[in-house]
Amino acid sequence: MSSITPPLLPVAHPRPKGDGTPTFLAPLAKSVLVVCIVSAVCWAGGAVLAALLAQSAWLKDLLDGADLSWMPSSLRWFGRHAVAVNVGMLVLSLVGAAACWGLLRRNRWALWTFIVLLVVTALLNFVGAWVIDEVFRQLIVHLPPHADADAGQLRRDLQMQRVIYTGLTVLTALAFAALHAWLVARVLRPDVRRWFAAKAP
Repeated sequence: MSSITPPLLPVAHPRPKGDGTPTFLAPLAKSVLVVCIVSAVCWAGGAVLAALLAQSAWLKDLLDGADLSWMPSSLRWFGRHAVAVNVGMLVLSLVGAAACWGLLRRNRWALWTFIVLLVVTALLNFVGAWVIDEVFRQLIVHLPPHADADAGQLRRDLQMQRVIYTGLTVLTALAFAALHAWLVARVLRPDVRRWFAAKAP
């Protein structure tokens, strides 16, 4: 009894996987792009609302002659420049969206813009923590030094809330600073820089 050996099938050689693109870069750029777009919409809405409030007669009548000394100077500054602050954050969000789009298209300028924005936003988180602490500090300072038991309890409550809220915002700022530092380290890896440099003319 004879057996016929089947013909050998051609060996399929595996194709090279990808073009050397860092695997984390596209998901990172897309997720941050979504965040930047949503933030831009929110800041645009805030700018429109701030502009409408700045022109409203009832708000001007309400604030005219009002004693705002209990508010920290930083918060009063933000109130006077609310439109400019919202527009500035809108521009920052749009620049972030452009940087993420540039990362997806392998533009080298986008890499460095993305890094700068990571540093700037990390610093802005600490500014927010400072403003919150200033609000509580100013409220405590403007409480009468000699007051009844209820006012004393209010002072203690404000001091406790100052510790809690300032501590939470500082911890949050530190966590985001660590995250941003980690992201900067990742996008500055040698393989990532080589990948962007290979696209440069």
